[in-house]
Amino acid sequence: MLKLNQFKKIHFVGIGGIGMSGLARIFKELGYEVTGSDKIENYCTHKLQEMGVKVYLGHRESNIDRDTEIVVYSSSISWDNPELLEAREKKIPILHRADVLAFLMQSRIGIAVAGAHGKTTITAMTAHLLSQADFTPTVVIGGVVNQYNTNAWLGKGNFMVAEADESDGSFIKLSPFYTIITNIDFEHLDYYKNIEKIVSAYQRFVEKTRETGCVFFCYDDPYLKKIIPGLPLRSVSYGLNPLSDVYPQDIVLKENQAEFECVYFGKNMGKFRLQIPGKHNVLNAQVAIALARELNIDWEKIRQVLFTYPGTIRRFQIRKFEPVMVVDDYAHHPSEIKATLEAASTFKKKRIIAVFQPHRYSRIYYLKEKFAEAFTLADKLLITEIYSADEKPITGVNGCMLYEEIVRKIGNVKEVLFLRKEKIISHLLDIIKKDDLILMLGAGDITKVTDELVMRI
Repeated sequence: MLKLNQFKKIHFVGIGGIGMSGLARIFKELGYEVTGSDKIENYCTHKLQEMGVKVYLGHRESNIDRDTEIVVYSSSISWDNPELLEAREKKIPILHRADVLAFLMQSRIGIAVAGAHGKTTITAMTAHLLSQADFTPTVVIGGVVNQYNTNAWLGKGNFMVAEADESDGSFIKLSPFYTIITNIDFEHLDYYKNIEKIVSAYQRFVEKTRETGCVFFCYDDPYLKKIIPGLPLRSVSYGLNPLSDVYPQDIVLKENQAEFECVYFGKNMGKFRLQIPGKHNVLNAQVAIALARELNIDWEKIRQVLFTYPGTIRRFQIRKFEPVMVVDDYAHHPSEIKATLEAASTFKKKRIIAVFQPHRYSRIYYLKEKFAEAFTLADKLLITEIYSADEKPITGVNGCMLYEEIVRKIGNVKEVLFLRKEKIISHLLDIIKKDDLILMLGAGDITKVTDELVMRI
């Protein structure tokens, strides 16, 4: 691996992505000259510009100037990108974002969080715990943390907390001291093709954990329960299952809150409270507690800090309470949608109206049958067109196809509609009633519709 401390100027292709923007921010704070480019402006590019980062709008050869020493890209950037072509022409070293993350982690006590679901919340929750316990970690998260108002920051301490991206297999480049794995699911099948290859990739990732480190894994997951105990590494299990090393009991779910008692290696450590809803977040808190105790953080400190955890943007983000409740959420996989709807049901509203923007043709192609099962708690469901995320279309795979699949499964039970994105707001304004909960779901640009809806209500 190149020693990045030998260089001064780094260019990020696709700098507006949540992972890339976080790395760009860290390198800017480390004193590097940072530039970058992306197709469109967004929250992340604006924040970087406020820091003094030069952000080019659009990808072109001229963005790679003669002073650029390193070019960083993510898997969403194709090899025929004009900036990558220019870098190769000029013989400028090109690194994947995972190489850069690995460079940052190698000189620190790395905590890497991976898994199909929940990793952003767990990374943010862990970062919040360590920050409030004066560990002053360096942090890179796949979401913007409320109150912190950022997805990454450079810490003065020896620890680093980072979200590990399994989507392209690049997470095996990391060698963390502490590894957290939330779960394994049928996800990113466009890359892995089958569950066997997904499990194999996670096992290779776990095996990169440093010998004197520890692996924290969810005992509820059948794949993890099978592969982790057989590895020559120290491990701690967590889950809802009472056979786990760390698990909750007496769970009470309330509006935008959750309470539970934590059982830690057979001992009840008392009551904990969260200011975020859902049983899935109670589960997330168990591994944050387990890691905090590994680092000898006091129980009362853990209790206090978990209650102050602010959540992240687009993870059950309540945008409006009255006269109707509007929630914006990043959920785009059937398992995530189901968990988010379960959290929404704790608010006891008259109706839950779910609006879903499918994300990626490949995900819909591979998982279309699972989506119908995910929406059973919604009273009304609006489906719109697929957000491609720069993925090439698959013949016959579109929003209407998913709509028809869902109608076949649950259409006789509840109202399911397909609407173009530009028609969603007018339809919602026609049908919503007081005490409805509108749940805006998807990893694409559906959040822009949420922004306008909140203004219009």
